Amino acid sequence: MICNERQYLVTKAQIRKFELAIAELSSKTPPDDENQKLRHQVHLDALNSQLEEMLEEVEEYENLKEGKIERLQLDDFQQLPEALIKARIVRGLTQEQLADRLGVKPQQVQRDEANKYASASFSKILEVQRALNIDIKEEVIFK
Repeated sequence: MICNERQYLVTKAQIRKFELAIAELSSKTPPDDENQKLRHQVHLDALNSQLEEMLEEVEEYENLKEGKIERLQLDDFQQLPEALIKARIVRGLTQEQLADRLGVKPQQVQRDEANKYASASFSKILEVQRALNIDIKEEVIFK
């Protein structure tokens, strides 16, 4: 998941590199040897798969930034940290701006997001939720 502009720009640059590598590999005549031909195709498939993943991440980040996503459906409470990061992006806030709202240093927000709020207390999660001005609704199911 892309969390900030720096990651976005790095990913866009990586996409260009992958596209060039795919074009170069595709332009080569596949080897005659079956094993080499198979290796060539596997390499090409791996590059295409990685490219597709990066393109999806860029598209999601752009959609979040443009406010095209209004609601996230959480299937599991473990998805909450990623939803908080996405909410920050939708709100048009940088990590630094969120840090200002929370009264912490920007590095703290960067660490929290990098480790998906793994070490954050429940009260900190609630502070982030309030700072982002979002509603979180969850259903508790007793099986």
